[in-house]
Amino acid sequence: MSDIKNGDIVECIDDMPRHAQSEVMPTWGALYTISGLRSVEGSASVRLKELTPTCYLGGPCACGQCGWAIERFRKVYRPGPGLLESFKLKVCEPV
Repeated sequence: MSDIKNGDIVECIDDMPRHAQSEVMPTWGALYTISGLRSVEGSASVRLKELTPTCYLGGPCACGQCGWAIERFRKVYRPGPGLLESFKLKVCEPV
């Protein structure tokens, strides 16, 4: 199972439509923010902050049940300030 959760930054790694109603698709290589997750048949469907999916009922999704398969994305790991600090070289003063 994926470690992706709400608020994560993800990169699209699959932009090929699988359903006839898939008119709006994430762009391969683009970054998005996860705004919602729901379980679907042993996997998950994600909603993106920057993009609204096409609804199976027609038009932009208003039902809240549409999204993209989580497998289409990979998490982009962003280092926190603590991690960056740990990489800084500590220069010793000459004696």
